[in-house]
Amino acid sequence: MSESPEEFHEFVCDLARRAGELQLSRLDNPGDVTEKAPRDIVTDVDILCENLLVEAIEERYPNDSILSEERGGDISPTGRSWVLDPVDGTANFARANPMFCCVVSVMEDGEVTNAAVAAPRIGDLYHARKGGGAFRDSGGRRTRLTVSDTGTIEYSFVGADLSFSTKRNAKYRKPLEEIFERSWQSRALGSAGIRGAWLGAGYLDISIGTRNTPWDYAQTVLLAKEAGGEATDLDGRLWTPDSEGLVATNGHLHEEVIGIVQSGLRD
Repeated sequence: MSESPEEFHEFVCDLARRAGELQLSRLDNPGDVTEKAPRDIVTDVDILCENLLVEAIEERYPNDSILSEERGGDISPTGRSWVLDPVDGTANFARANPMFCCVVSVMEDGEVTNAAVAAPRIGDLYHARKGGGAFRDSGGRRTRLTVSDTGTIEYSFVGADLSFSTKRNAKYRKPLEEIFERSWQSRALGSAGIRGAWLGAGYLDISIGTRNTPWDYAQTVLLAKEAGGEATDLDGRLWTPDSEGLVATNGHLHEEVIGIVQSGLRD
């Protein structure tokens, strides 16, 4: 019997939930913490969650492609691909900071079709299906997500990658500082998954990512759009897994934010 789009989406959500439950069970015992690159760590729980996700996907959908943060992989240009961040916010998780999550995204023929962000310590599951809306499951209730109606940057809440320690990221310091200075408040959550979910929920008005890490941004693209917002690359073009970064907004602020980013990069 063929699987309905709703059944497939529930599997995506269940995968994220299960990994989130594993994270929660090991919050006081993350195991070995290894620095895989300067100021970029991985814990035993990252690997355990990744194994859980990959094994479940391979068992049920053996022909699908998988890209996961720790073990790598690829996104197929045709057919279906899974984009996984087993523990997003690992630095937070390693310190028992509650701002961590599991992110499961699905892409088909270059488009993000499904996304789920399980943030177990705060008790929320954010998820979206292409054409089916975006939602938060919390406390046994499912509510639809809607982006904010903030109309000016001066009253906006902004979330962004705030690490300028590498030469590549340092070039974004000027445009981001201008956006922060013009905004009402800024947020550094330490989790791109939660940041994207909060954009969709209206807790943030702007979310900016400056890395080339599709497992951090694919879910934001879908959550933002299905909640009524907009998401593009840093040039205002269609986001793809090869994009250098991401700008997601409530839609009202998008053109202005892209203009500030591009102006800052030219100066």
